[in-house]
Amino acid sequence: MLRSELLTATAHPHPAGHDCGQWSGRLNRDVIAVGDGTRELPWLTMVLATLLVAPALARPAARMWVIVFVAALALWLGMWTLPALWPGQRWLGERWNWSGSLLALSGTLWIGTLLVRRGGLTWREMGFTWAQQPGSILPATGVAAAALLMQVLLTISGRYAPAAVSSETWLYQTTLPGLVEETIFRGVLLALLDRAFPVRSLVLGAPFGWGGVVVTVGFLLLHPLTATSLLAVLPPAVLYLWLRARTGSLALPVLVHNSWNVLAYVTGR
Repeated sequence: MLRSELLTATAHPHPAGHDCGQWSGRLNRDVIAVGDGTRELPWLTMVLATLLVAPALARPAARMWVIVFVAALALWLGMWTLPALWPGQRWLGERWNWSGSLLALSGTLWIGTLLVRRGGLTWREMGFTWAQQPGSILPATGVAAAALLMQVLLTISGRYAPAAVSSETWLYQTTLPGLVEETIFRGVLLALLDRAFPVRSLVLGAPFGWGGVVVTVGFLLLHPLTATSLLAVLPPAVLYLWLRARTGSLALPVLVHNSWNVLAYVTGR
């Protein structure tokens, strides 16, 4: 993962569109490398997201939500990268950023609690609910199943062949990527931006607004900045956003996100 100075990762190939939690320990002040691609510094995500929401600061009704969004994203990025500041650079695991992911998830839940108690948001508004929007289950599961099938077929046709998959990788990929990334991007941050930028469009029954664009851009920037990688990450990112907006819940996006990662390993074997 990274440090304030940042890191490069081991050169093990990984599935396109894969989770942003792989890391290792060689120091590099310019980029973070993940698998076989590179990531720009976290500040790129921070700066671009801030620029994309800055116009709303001119509207008094939106100003507070934008400020809280920027603060929440900064806190999440800080906690996600925090373990690299300690000697040894990671507290748990050999290949994946368990400690940073768990810290970031804890930070997300803490932010959510503050927003519920002091900010006027609800857990349901942030997607923390098992309840699904009426009539959303069949179309959402149908779209998710079709997308996962397409991903499997593309992985097989692309002859992707991962290195030996460790038990740590299986455990990590079936649990944390969806939980950590969906709860912040399609959960807390999206709810804040939907307050700042009213949703004005429906896409296949799912409400979309400028907030969805911003969180998707932020999500993309935490993956390798290559044309191939971005083209591979964008479709699942839009899928997770659509599932969240269509169902009103994070349950299916988390499940599909983890399934997407795991299937890349399963079908590539």
